[in-house]
Amino acid sequence: MSPARSPAADRFADLDGVRICYRADGPSDAPAVFLIAGLGMQLIEWPPALVAGLAARFRVIRPDNRDAGLSGRLGGPFARIPPGFSWAGSARGLAAYDLTQMARDILALADHLAIGRFACVGFSMGGMIAQWLAVLAPARVTRFVSLSSTGGAGALTADDRSLRLMERFFLPFPSETAAIAAVLDSNAHFSLGLIPKGGAENHALAAALVRRGADEGGYLRQALAFTTAPPWGEALAARATPALFVHGDSDPCISPRSAQLLAARMPRARFQGLAGLGHWMDARTCQHCLAFLPLPRVARRRPQG
Repeated sequence: MSPARSPAADRFADLDGVRICYRADGPSDAPAVFLIAGLGMQLIEWPPALVAGLAARFRVIRPDNRDAGLSGRLGGPFARIPPGFSWAGSARGLAAYDLTQMARDILALADHLAIGRFACVGFSMGGMIAQWLAVLAPARVTRFVSLSSTGGAGALTADDRSLRLMERFFLPFPSETAAIAAVLDSNAHFSLGLIPKGGAENHALAAALVRRGADEGGYLRQALAFTTAPPWGEALAARATPALFVHGDSDPCISPRSAQLLAARMPRARFQGLAGLGHWMDARTCQHCLAFLPLPRVARRRPQG
């Protein structure tokens, strides 16, 4: 994932006590698509090809989730990892907010922008939020794409190295250099080398992310939000919302199995596996998203005379 090159400027909306940063691309009168970021992810990380491809026919809204990027923080940095935290499911009561509140941030932003119905694409934790949106507001979500995410639950199935790499972001780094080094390691690992650790693209992205938004405990609060979430797969399986689950078969962070099973249970969903892809987005990911989101209908003019 490279920084999205776009003329769109950062904008801000104050929503129920949380300041959300977002960018808007594409025609303002076109159908809307929300791109929902994953754990600790910033809006500049969406692939430029995906943003540009969607913006050619949709109004594309890219928010920083609460506690990430330039959006508001819901607390300060942590001195230690709270007892009771687990990637397999954290103790209830540890989270400052939950996934439903993060989903309601998207709904509130849509209201702020006078958007009634919309499609959404979510990556990793953003896929969980997209799934929750289909549960909470089925009349508003026209369809969704869940990328490299779970199938109706917040527990992760990552290998030990992946877990340790993510946990490096829980507590403050001693310096900007250390923070950039952690991002370089993480990007190379989760992309399975698609973005090499020593490559110029990785360095540019890591520096941009670290300098754009100080974490201040946001990464760990977001992790607590989804690891304390009760399962929502049963509620989602009953929804008739068209859905596409896309997942790499080599993902070191989240097994594709739960998404595959949930897609099979939903009446209008399908699963698309991608050979050799890690916990990342590549050109194939973008192609599947663009193909799944239909061209907006253009009103036909009645012939004159």
